[in-house]
Amino acid sequence: MLIRNTTPASCFGLAGCDENAGTAAFGWCLDQVPALRREVLKALTCDPEAELVVASQVFAEDRGFTDLELTSGTALHAIFEAKLGWRVPTVEQLERYLPRLLASPAQIKVLVSVSAADAVWAMRHLPPALSGVPVVHWSWSDLQAMARRAHDATRSPVDRVWLTQLIHHLQEYGMTSNVFDSRAYVVSLNRSRIQPSDPLTWIDVVVEQGKYFHPVGGSDRSGWPVIPPSYIGFRYLAEFRSVHFIERVDVTDHLQDVDPRWPETNAPNFVYTLGPPMKPARPMPLGAIHPSMRNWVALDLLLSGKASNYKDAIDRMRERVQQQGG
Repeated sequence: MLIRNTTPASCFGLAGCDENAGTAAFGWCLDQVPALRREVLKALTCDPEAELVVASQVFAEDRGFTDLELTSGTALHAIFEAKLGWRVPTVEQLERYLPRLLASPAQIKVLVSVSAADAVWAMRHLPPALSGVPVVHWSWSDLQAMARRAHDATRSPVDRVWLTQLIHHLQEYGMTSNVFDSRAYVVSLNRSRIQPSDPLTWIDVVVEQGKYFHPVGGSDRSGWPVIPPSYIGFRYLAEFRSVHFIERVDVTDHLQDVDPRWPETNAPNFVYTLGPPMKPARPMPLGAIHPSMRNWVALDLLLSGKASNYKDAIDRMRERVQQQGG
């Protein structure tokens, strides 16, 4: 079944794959599955058998909607702020929820950041506490791991069905795209030097170093991916040249620490380690396109020789999307 041109990985995907859908799915299973509640309560250093009230999209006088809110009498009050992709909530976003936590009688009060980022990177960008309220970070993969442990622990067939659906759904939120995605994210390279004083060019980073980097998307309208693609393609010197499987993804705020010849940055960047190049069956000139455009294009259109040029590949891809209701 296609919904908004994608096939949901689970029943929870019917609501989409944004942060609201992810936390709502997790919250639903928390409310329904005792084994998952125990996993979460243990992770929050609370009695695993405590009664838990689960709420989503709660609005309060601070004019903030919580992605997920957990309360357990005077024992626990946890507020989750989730993000799609690698970025974490800002301090301003987390501070919005402080009034309701500070007014809570709960012994354990905690702000939980959720995103694709691992805890080590995330906690470099998050305060350890705000007004005495601890801030912790869980990745979407951490939530998925909790669901897997709960699945192994429960004997209820119904609970296992819910948890299986949740595990499949949370797969959509991880660090990398689906490895079975048959599209490449195609970008343009130029032969100018990265640093005027060094001969390394943007093309050299790909061809000689087997690397590529770009800003983590999501914070502006730049259009860069929020989640790294499985495949990336490159255009340069008036042709589409190659597609590479992304073998590894790292994240750094400072590209110059990876290679001093790379640009100086102070914001999150994905750094890809590229697999061997896969080249078109025959030379693929670009055609009449905008030189800096970035596109998602099916692998077969890029590599098989079916498309007469890169613009033709883009047009054929657009037709496919339209035929599928996109």
